[in-house]
Amino acid sequence: MMVKEKEVIAEKDLVIRREILDEANLGKRIRLIIQEGEIHILPKPPFDAQRALEELAGCLGHEPATAYDFHLKIGSLYEAR
Repeated sequence: MMVKEKEVIAEKDLVIRREILDEANLGKRIRLIIQEGEIHILPKPPFDAQRALEELAGCLGHEPATAYDFHLKIGSLYEAR
């Protein structure tokens, strides 16, 4: 991969063109890490539903659903707000 350095003067909003993001192979979904004095632009990893389910698998244990109070207001038979 070729490293480039580009100096810009940001008098107003700074916009990074799609071509630059494509050249960096960042894809369309990105995340910004903002720290004092620096901003990192990283690709957002794809959401892995199976991994999320595996992480949550042990959270609820064997308690019945009635053991949880989600503070929902029931408006009718099929409505929770």
